[in-house]
Amino acid sequence: MSSFSEGEIFIANIEKKSLECRENDEIVVLKICELCNIIYPIFNKIFGNGFVGDILKKDLKNSSSQVQRAIEKFPEETKYVSMLYSYNINKYENMEKLKRDLDNGIISFLWMKRTLEFIITFLEKCYITCNETKLSICAQEAYNEVLKKYHGFITSKIVKLCLKLSPTKDILTKKLGFQTHQQASTVLQKCLSITKPLVRDISVTIEKFNCDFEEKI
Repeated sequence: MSSFSEGEIFIANIEKKSLECRENDEIVVLKICELCNIIYPIFNKIFGNGFVGDILKKDLKNSSSQVQRAIEKFPEETKYVSMLYSYNINKYENMEKLKRDLDNGIISFLWMKRTLEFIITFLEKCYITCNETKLSICAQEAYNEVLKKYHGFITSKIVKLCLKLSPTKDILTKKLGFQTHQQASTVLQKCLSITKPLVRDISVTIEKFNCDFEEKI
């Protein structure tokens, strides 16, 4: 019988997949998709089966699937994140044409990265930087920092209302498979020290190619 908790096993798997995403100085796109496929169930653990949990889970799951399909068309040319962007930048006459072609994976990859960034920011606030803050406030702050600027008025209002219904930290800790808040904090701190720089490096590449598009949904 394993001496590790459900939470420790779940987070260890995320750590492992995060480390596999790097290949020397490059980040492998399909490995990021695999990471997303492991992470997306966490949204229902955090936000339940309501609007926010479902929409974030679907965003990550669908975006990951769309990116995978795009990479499969040109696997050699788009293997790494930097290559995905350089290949597509050179393929289109201008940015508008690049953005309009949803089959190239660029927009889906962007939303995939944003959703990953949101969950990392949220978990960091809940268990590391804002230990005494209510979970609903941590969720609001993470949303304001990462996703709000890409959402229109109506979407933003709906999300904020739903975030107020977030569970307590004690309930979340149990749902994540940990026995105590301290155990969750220790395990997540190690994991986030790997995943946070990974997502930050992806952001740097996206910004380098001027592809952090700000159209609202």
